[in-house]
Amino acid sequence: MIGIDRSTGATVDDWPQFIQRATRALSTPLGTRQKRPLYGSKLPGLLARNMTDELLILAQSEAVATFYNPANGIGEFVPSVAIASRSQSGLLLRFEGTWTNRKMTFEVLL
Repeated sequence: MIGIDRSTGATVDDWPQFIQRATRALSTPLGTRQKRPLYGSKLPGLLARNMTDELLILAQSEAVATFYNPANGIGEFVPSVAIASRSQSGLLLRFEGTWTNRKMTFEVLL
């Protein structure tokens, strides 16, 4: 699949394009798209709360659930590890898993 980078406008494909799609799905609140109400994640709703350890565990759970939502179109990545941690500007999610039979890792800052 070929796409356009949101920040530079350059053409992206393969792994960088998937990371962009996954980031968009993880950062879009569930139910906010008019024609695709099932698209998105519950993660943005968690960001307004205090970053307790319980919230980090809940964020990990919601992040993994986002990959298994067929409306998001990012099911080709099967996460094996999802780690949520605090950062200076919000929540940092680190994923490890299998994408098209390759072990891959990436991070998303929310």
